[in-house]
Amino acid sequence: MADLTLKGNLNLVGNLKLNPDGGKVLIGDAGLEALVEASSPPPPAAPPHSNAGIPVILPPPPAAPVDPGPNVWVVNSFNKTVVAGTPAKAIVALGMVMQGNIPTWPGMMLPGQNSTVMANFIPVNVKGDQAIIFPTGAPAVLSANSGQT
Repeated sequence: MADLTLKGNLNLVGNLKLNPDGGKVLIGDAGLEALVEASSPPPPAAPPHSNAGIPVILPPPPAAPVDPGPNVWVVNSFNKTVVAGTPAKAIVALGMVMQGNIPTWPGMMLPGQNSTVMANFIPVNVKGDQAIIFPTGAPAVLSANSGQT
């Protein structure tokens, strides 16, 4: 099916299902893919949104790190009312992330490069936006996968 491109100043309010028959939700003139939550089954079975996170080295050496994996998944969006695709997955408008080979380390999405398309007054995050991983304070760029199929 065709992609859906959202442009201009938009505020998506209430329960809304975008592209239920396929295609991707794109944001702005650049056509950046909107991020959606990791699909079911939960990570690590779902493809990661990023595979280039800075490893979390805890506990410190000489002990071996608990989980130094670089994979990052968006596991929870602060917006649950605007969904995309089939199966329906919540579009990310800020939210929580997890990093590791097996999701171990929590983090949070940062406001992104999109400033015009909102979901309930929160800017929609797009592919290429960043999250901060709490144990290190390091950014993770979510550019490997938008989560949309």
